[in-house]
Amino acid sequence: MHPRWNWKLFLCAIFLVYVAASSASDKVVGIVQHQEWFSEYASILEVTMQIKRQGNSNATLTFNKELVKLLANATLEMRSIDNTTESAILQADTIGQPCSVLLLELLKIFRTIGQTELQACAAYTMGLLDYWTKQRFFSFANIVHRDATELTHRVGLILEQYNKITQMDNILEVLLEEYYAFNSYNSALQEVLNRELDRFARADHPVRATLSDCLDTTVTLHQLDMDYVHGYLETGCMTWK
Repeated sequence: MHPRWNWKLFLCAIFLVYVAASSASDKVVGIVQHQEWFSEYASILEVTMQIKRQGNSNATLTFNKELVKLLANATLEMRSIDNTTESAILQADTIGQPCSVLLLELLKIFRTIGQTELQACAAYTMGLLDYWTKQRFFSFANIVHRDATELTHRVGLILEQYNKITQMDNILEVLLEEYYAFNSYNSALQEVLNRELDRFARADHPVRATLSDCLDTTVTLHQLDMDYVHGYLETGCMTWK
């Protein structure tokens, strides 16, 4: 072979090596860039979730305060009914001591029943709250946390799935697709979390409505019990004199 051809072949070989090296270098830079993107995404996501977890805590605290206020109002209303009945018995001057003792005993029994029913309303509500305060928001928040943790080494996980010799040509395309796919997936999860942060806002929220109905029924029945005591005071005890 002519020496000139040897020289040309040598130059071609050098060029091909340069092109291959440049291509490999570009891939390395691209892979590093995607790793930085995924890591930045994970950092931003963690800050976002800290804000949303705090928002969830605030929403839950506000809702619990509303429920406690309902319980407190019902307790005060029942206490007022009890006090009115007790005062009527103690101040009655038309009944004898045996009747007064009997009526106070009835008052004690009905008061205990009322308190038990009030506690039952509270206990049932607490059972409902476990789902609304713990499972609803955190079932999705835990998914985001898991994915954000995995995101920091997502590039490494993808690279492990590829043969570095036969499949590296399209690795940057795969990484980019993975990045946008995760972004779309996370956006959908964030929408769900945003709705969860407003889950207590409904005026007819099932937990609030259930507790309110339970307390209204309890107070109404308690008032009927005390009406019975008042009726006995006005009629039954009169025959004891």
